Order: sequence, then C-alpha cells, then structure tokens
Amino acid sequence: MLKQRREIRKKNSSKNRGVLGIFFRYCLYFAFCGFTSVVMILLYFSQDLPDLKHLQTSVRTPEVTIQTYDGKIIGTYGDLYEDVVRLDELPKHVPVAFVAIEDRRFFQHFGIDFIGFFRAFYQNYIAHRVVQGGSTITQQLAKNILVTEGIVTHYDRTIKRKIKELLLAWWLEYKFTKSEILMMYLNRIYFGAGTYGIDAASKKYFGKPATKLSVFETAILAGLLKAPTKYNPSNHPNYAYSRAKVVLKAMEEQGYIKSAADVEKKEAQTVFKETDKKNQNYMYYCDYVYEQAKTILGEIADDIVIVTNFDEKKQIAAEEAVNFYLKTEGNNYKFKQASFICMGRDGAIQAMVGGNGYTATQFNRATQAIRLPGSAFKIFVYGAAIEHGYQLGDMISDTPVKIAGWRPKNYKWRTRGQISMFDGFRHSVNAVSVRLAQSIGLKRVANFAKKLGITGVSTHDMSVAIGTTPVTLKDITSAYTSFMDGKPVWAYCITEIRNKAGDILYQRNKPNAQPVLDNETLEACRELLRGVVSQGTGRVANCNPNIFAKTGSNGDSDAWFIGFYDPPANPEQGFSFGVWIGNDNVSDKMTANSTGGRIPARIVRRMLESVLNKSKKLSEEDADVNVPAKSLGSILDMED
Repeated sequence: MLKQRREIRKKNSSKNRGVLGIFFRYCLYFAFCGFTSVVMILLYFSQDLPDLKHLQTSVRTPEVTIQTYDGKIIGTYGDLYEDVVRLDELPKHVPVAFVAIEDRRFFQHFGIDFIGFFRAFYQNYIAHRVVQGGSTITQQLAKNILVTEGIVTHYDRTIKRKIKELLLAWWLEYKFTKSEILMMYLNRIYFGAGTYGIDAASKKYFGKPATKLSVFETAILAGLLKAPTKYNPSNHPNYAYSRAKVVLKAMEEQGYIKSAADVEKKEAQTVFKETDKKNQNYMYYCDYVYEQAKTILGEIADDIVIVTNFDEKKQIAAEEAVNFYLKTEGNNYKFKQASFICMGRDGAIQAMVGGNGYTATQFNRATQAIRLPGSAFKIFVYGAAIEHGYQLGDMISDTPVKIAGWRPKNYKWRTRGQISMFDGFRHSVNAVSVRLAQSIGLKRVANFAKKLGITGVSTHDMSVAIGTTPVTLKDITSAYTSFMDGKPVWAYCITEIRNKAGDILYQRNKPNAQPVLDNETLEACRELLRGVVSQGTGRVANCNPNIFAKTGSNGDSDAWFIGFYDPPANPEQGFSFGVWIGNDNVSDKMTANSTGGRIPARIVRRMLESVLNKSKKLSEEDADVNVPAKSLGSILDMED
C-alpha cells in the first residue's frame, strides 16, 4: 500500500514537472518574443532620431533685427537666437526657477517622472480637460530637438511622436549630465515673441543679458513657458506678474529662496517700471520697416540687420503727446484714435504712432488709413494759384459759393465781402479756396499736388478745393515736407540692409532731386503756412517762430495738423510732422468743434516742446499764448 502511494506521488511529481517545464518554456518563448518585439519597435522608432553630436542649431525663419542709425535695437522679427550661455555663467536662481515650476523632481528621475505623470493624469481626469502637463524638462528638450531637427512637427500628437520623445529623453539622460541637459534646455526653449533661449529672451524683454537677470525677472521668464503669448510681459504685464508669483511660491516651497513675498516687494515694481520704459510703442514703426524691407529684398531668406532713421527722442515725445490727449480729451471730443508721423527734411521717417495702442490693433493709421484731409489740402490749391500768378495780397470774395446746387459753408466765418489770399488761407475760408480753384482750373491744382506726391486728385469735382482727395497721413506729411526746400520728398525709413556677416544687401542712395517749386512760389507757400500758426487757425501751436503748418477737418470725422519745424540757423535739425485724430468708423462722429486747430495742434505743440527742450512747458490754460484776449474767442470759432 505504501509502495503504491509512493509510485502515485512519483507519477504526479513527474507530471507537475512536465507542466511547469512547458509553462516556463512558453514563458521564456513569449518573453523572448516580447523582448525581440520591443527591441524591434525601439529600433524602428529610433532609426531617425537625431545624432546628438551634430545637432542643428535650428530649423527657423530668418532673424530680422531693426536698429537705429547708432546701433540701438528697436525691434526683431523671425526667430531670435543669441549666444549659448553656460550654466555656471548664470545666477544660481536662474536654473532652479525653471526646475521649480517645470520639473521639481528633475534631479531624481531618469528622463520620465512617473509620479508627475500620474498626478497630471489624475488632475486632468477630474477637470475633464488638460490642466496639468506631465512632461519633464528632459522630455521638453527632446521634443524641442525633434521639432527643430524637422523629425516631427510642433502640432504632432501621435503615439509615434510620443515614443520618439521618450526614447530621446532616455538617451539624453544616458548621454549627458543633468547640468548639461539643463543648459541645453535653457538655450533652446521657446520664450515667445520669436525668441529662443534664455539669453535672447532676457535681451528681448528686459534689455539685458541672462547673466544679469534678477530673481523676479527670472520668475517672469520661467512662468511664460506655460503660455508664451498669454504671459508675455510686454503685452500682458498683469498676467506675467501673477504667473511670476506662482513661480516664486514654487521656489519658496522647494527651498530655493527664503521668501517669495520679499522678492516681490523688492523687485517687482522696479522690473515692470523698467519694462514699460524699454517697451515703448515702437511696433507700428517696426512693422512698417519690416514690410518695406520685404518690398526691397523680396523673400527674406537669411538673417539680416536693417538700419533705420528712427529717432527715439521724437518717438517718445510723440507717443506721450498722443496718449496724453487721448486720455484727457478723448471722451470730451469723442475720438478714440490718433496717429502721428515725423520726418526729416529729406523724407526720412523718424517717428510713428499708428493708433491708440499696438496690442489692441496693429492697423497703422499713419500709413494705412485713407481719409479726407479737408482744409489741410488747401495749400495745394493756393500753391497752384501762386504758381499761376496770384499774389498773397490779391483780394478774393469770401461770400458763400454755389455750384450746381453744391454750397460749401465757411466754418463760423463772418463774411466781409473781400479778403486777401493770405487772410483766406490763415482763417481757412472755404469760399476763397473754391474761387481760386475755379479761376485756375482743377487740372493745375491736380498737377501741383502730383509733383509733391499727392496723386488721384479729381479734375472734375470742385469739392477737391476743400479737401475731398483721400490721402494717408504719411503721404500728405511727405508732401508738406517738400515746402521745406521746394524739392519733391518721398518718405522712406531704411538706409541700409546687411546680413549678419556685414555684407551690404541694400544701401539707399541720396537722391539728387531738383526743385519743383520756384523760389517765389516756395516763399509764398511758406508765408501762408507760417501765417496759419502765427495769426490763424493754428495759433495754439505757436510755441516757436520756425513752425509752419495748416489745420484741416472733414466734417466731424477727421481732424488734422500738418506742417514742419525749419530753423534757418540749423536746417539739418528741421523736421516735418503730421497728426490725425478721429474714429475708425467714419460715421462715428466726433463733437462738432473737433477741428484741426484744437486737439491735433495741441498734440504737436506738446511734442515740439518736449523735443525742442523748452525750459517751461505751458499748461493747458496757457496753451493759447500770443493770442490777444479780445480775439481769442473769434480765433477758436474759426478753427479748422
């Protein structure tokens, strides 16, 4: 009996060993197949991974740098890169700020943070949307390399892309130290506004190299990686500020700084005050320059540097004057937009304000808006009449005109019967301008305007005499600039374009323009323009004896003040200016007294006082200096 039991146990043991053997053989087989499959998959997905020894710098659009004649950078386009900075060159708080907010377990994991991954997965599941990311710094670097090497696209969300990213992340961790990975990350990552790398971002947003970043500035840069457009400190300082506080709090929790509140208290206001100062509204000017460069070169294929005529002093003064009146008088006069342009006597555009805030709209009202100039056009009518033989003392009827049912009104002008051409211009009497146009013919008016750069003047519509020819602020200011020397002037902004190697791609040749106005006509036109400022509708801007200008308005839709400053002792310091105010929608009217002699003339005066370094700026109550008290009311009534 006992013997039988032993034999049964022996048989069962043999069976069990046989079954286990088969099981282990199958396990070994499937393990081998699985391992082989994984290896094959890894080999398949890794076959086009980049060679880490020979990484390309980038796959990017050309960098366009816009600078002043003395080398100051005022704008950049394309993808901006700077020199690579080593980790030991940066302040200690710079790398740890990015670790704190982007990958707090960076120094513990091997490329993939499983804890962070599952935490992000759980939070996203609860929120039913993506609220957290689980990518480590190494994975972000891997993705950056894959995109810039052209292996995947930025918007690729496939499993294949993710596998490649994970493989490359592991390979980076195997191949490089944590410090080397962090250095590559900081020098390659995108910081918005076309900037790549910590040094380019620091120079873009704060005007300093990354080696001089403060803690709060670093927090801003680390914070904007989450959404570079939303947290851009130039365009959205409030969002950038709040995001920087989140970064500082993370740094405090992880022991990298003692107190986030202390850093914010000591540095925040200074950072944003300096940022505001360094990010003046230059982009209207820069956009125009960039478009002109594409016109000159065609396709921009290489990194280039564009040298311009930009004058920062005039730009800041123009911006301050425009913004001041938009804020203080915009509601009173019901205008929401204003533009300003300033040119040298050869047409070099030195300053430009395209509207009420570039971040709100990039539409440039100085170069793109086509509006009716009103009485600002009358200088071309009078100039043509003078060229035809009229004298400034000639008497013209100021009684209302009627032409085929059209009866242009004289704005608050009390008819005297006969007035001189000079008085007709300085008080902007419509009847005088129309009668002059009738006398000499619209063809002469059109020809006179054309040789100064204003085209498209109708020769069949007498309303042209009071300014119904559409123009841009740039074009009419350019035409007025011609009255400085009597030569045709064409607005330009670029003097030179070169590549990064210093080779000249374009250089503006100084034009040898011949005068198109004889001396008698030129001096008479200048006398008319000076009369407007010294005795007429533009008297509010009479802060200097060398200012020549004309007011203009189109109903209550547009108001203009166009002219120039021309000191005889220093003609090279002369420049022209043009101001327009109104609303984008022509039917959105300003108040009935929104004439060129009011806000536009005051904008110019404020700008000139700043640029010409007046020792004492006049208050708004004293703005009508040199106007006798007994005539002040009538002058304001006649503003155009």
